Amino acid sequence: MNDQDIHQVQQQNDGVDEETPLLRAPSGTEAYSVFTPTQKRLIILTAALASSFSPLSANIYYPALNSIAKDLGVSPSRINLTITTYMFEDMPGPLSNVNRVICRPSWPFPALLALRAVQSCGSSGTVALASAVAADIITSAERGMYMGFTSLGNILAPSIGPILGGVLSKYLGWEAIFWFLAIAAGTFFVPLLLFFPETCRGIVGNGSSPAVGWNRTMWSYFWTTSEMTPPALSVPRRRLNVPNPYSTLRLLFHRPVGLVLLANGVVFSSYYAVTAGIPALFHRIYDLDDLGIGLCFIPAGLGSLLSATVNGVLVDWNYRRSRRNAGQTVHKNQKQDILGFPIEQARLQIGLPMTILAAVSIVVYGVLIPLKPPLMVALTVVFVICFCITAAYNVMNILIVDLYYETPATAMAANNLVRCFLGAGAAALVNPLIKRIGVQWTYCFVSGAIALVTPILSVVYMKGWEWRKKQAETDAQRQTIHGRL
Repeated sequence: MNDQDIHQVQQQNDGVDEETPLLRAPSGTEAYSVFTPTQKRLIILTAALASSFSPLSANIYYPALNSIAKDLGVSPSRINLTITTYMFEDMPGPLSNVNRVICRPSWPFPALLALRAVQSCGSSGTVALASAVAADIITSAERGMYMGFTSLGNILAPSIGPILGGVLSKYLGWEAIFWFLAIAAGTFFVPLLLFFPETCRGIVGNGSSPAVGWNRTMWSYFWTTSEMTPPALSVPRRRLNVPNPYSTLRLLFHRPVGLVLLANGVVFSSYYAVTAGIPALFHRIYDLDDLGIGLCFIPAGLGSLLSATVNGVLVDWNYRRSRRNAGQTVHKNQKQDILGFPIEQARLQIGLPMTILAAVSIVVYGVLIPLKPPLMVALTVVFVICFCITAAYNVMNILIVDLYYETPATAMAANNLVRCFLGAGAAALVNPLIKRIGVQWTYCFVSGAIALVTPILSVVYMKGWEWRKKQAETDAQRQTIHGRL
């Protein structure tokens, strides 16, 4: 029975106007992943926790910026360069945080910059790996919800981090922040090394082929005998290749993914333009100490968390609706071709409005803050900003993985390159801009940058599917010519 037959039977049973439900793969069809729903959730949760160390290390630092600047005798603008340095170097392991704890108030500012870069190099790789793991085991039909789970680390860390940082800085001194990071990373790394399974489809397929060699977990080395190991299925083995940055950089010039990467980077940088400015602004306007500044990030975290939950459901619903309107059936655990489906439209129907709302909310923030509104009013606007930015950012992350689901790590590495480069610039420039042109014009400029990328996303919405089909035809012709040669 083909997809059209299934769709017709479903319409007869459920009515043609009913929402197309998620169907399980037809019998005899290979499941996209053999992991159970519970196993998928645990794997995604672990990957999300691993990915949280990069944003946690960045954001736990915010409440202590004023204290560190005072101890080291530098301005808030210069201390923000440590955020920039962190993001420029943003590329896994707990040892990076051990290097960081040796910094003392008596050490010069360049030592802080250098060690901050070392810390970043040890934590950022997990961000791309988390999205790759999700692409390995999750189909497009469920990607909205599960990618929302994947992003929980990135979402919760920016809010939990400043709270922890504020408490540690206030009661134990800012050096305690980095002792905490070193201990937390080391504690998490041990069970990750022991139990986290290999999910790469080029190695284990849909999970039914056991990993071998260094792809096995440490637990399987010590506790699994050869008699207990299931026979390996036929999965093409890939030889270890030397890392090639070109495979990542070339995506920046591909259509439509290059345009999505640019838009996503701008949206992400606007988040850092807002959050990096909070410590100095709220200290000056509301006279808050380190703990108070840390608590101000709670609304940001709540907005992002709610956005990930609500937006994930909405994105999956819209995907199923779009498939239904195209006369196609959605299978829950089966790979579905996106070449015959406008995936760009299905995703950006949610992402574009959220991007526009993010721009509007940042304008409101820039106009409101100089008027010194009640703190709760300011925090409410921060909540709305983070809700909208997170929604837009997550949708574009999902679309990037959809377009490059076979090489998601490469796609997300390119995504990290763009977002961290632009985010670093935003973190470095926000306080000097506020000092030079004022809060209102600074955040109007940030909002304007988002407004400029909305036409780019509109072009992707209208032309993305056509570009992909033309590229597929070109690739097929090249393969035909190569085969003849």
